[in-house]
Amino acid sequence: MFILPQIYLSFSGKGRPLWDRLVPVFCCVLLLSLYLPSPVLAAPSQPYASKKMAHYARDMEFYYLEQRPEVLPGMLRAFEREGGLAKAENRLMLAAFYAELVQRQPALFDSLLTAQPPLGRQGRHVLAWTAHLAQLPDADRRILGLLDRQDDALIRQLERSPRRISQWDIWAEPAVQQLYWGAFMASGNMAWLDTLIMAALRYGPLQAAGRQKEAAFAISAAVAASLYELAPRHARIRQRLEALLPTVQEQEAEVIRTILRR
Repeated sequence: MFILPQIYLSFSGKGRPLWDRLVPVFCCVLLLSLYLPSPVLAAPSQPYASKKMAHYARDMEFYYLEQRPEVLPGMLRAFEREGGLAKAENRLMLAAFYAELVQRQPALFDSLLTAQPPLGRQGRHVLAWTAHLAQLPDADRRILGLLDRQDDALIRQLERSPRRISQWDIWAEPAVQQLYWGAFMASGNMAWLDTLIMAALRYGPLQAAGRQKEAAFAISAAVAASLYELAPRHARIRQRLEALLPTVQEQEAEVIRTILRR
C-alpha cells in the first residue's frame, strides 16, 4: 500500500533540532507515496496510481472527519487492483482501519465482502485480519470461509496474534505503528493517536542518552517521522501536540516542536 521513503530524523542535542544527521528510518508516509506518488518515490517501471486510487486514498486518510460507508468496498478493491496490498504490513493497516469501523457497525463486514467485483486473495486476507481484529463473534467461521489451503501460514499467524489492536506492542517492530494509524484514520479516536505520540516522544530522551543503537530508538524515530509528515494535514494531530507541549520534559518538547515545524 505504501512505498516507504527514507527520512532522516535527528536532533543536535542543543538548541533547535536538525534533520541533517543520518539516522535513517522508514517513515509510514501514509498516502504520500502510493496514493499521491511522485517520480522521486515511484520506481521508474511502476505506473503511477490512478486518479481514482488517489481519491480513495484521501477518503481513507480523512475518513474520521467525513465518514461515508458507501466508499469503503470500492476503497478495498482499488487498493487491491493497484497493487497496494502486496505487502503484509499494508494489508494489516487496512485491516485495522476496517476493523475499527466494523466493531461499531458489524453489518459493514458483509458489505465489504459481497460488493463487486469479487475480492482477490490479498483482499480476502485483509478481511480475514479485519474479522480477527474486530473481534467478530463468528470471526473463526468467517476467516475459514475467506481462506484456503494455501493460507495455512496466515491461519497460524492469526491464531498467534492479539485480537485487539490495543494489544499489539508498538515497540515490537516499526510496522506495528501502521495498525494504530489505520485505526486512527477510521475513527479519529485519540487513544490511537496518543499511543503514537507517546512512542514518538521517546526519541528525545533516547537520543540524549546516546541509545541510538537500541530497537526502541528506530521505532520512536519512525513514529516521529510519520507524525512530522501527517501533522500539517491534520488539525487534530497538531492540536493534540500543542496541548501536550507545555506538559512534557524539554527533550520530549523538542520532538514536538520539530513535528510542528517550530
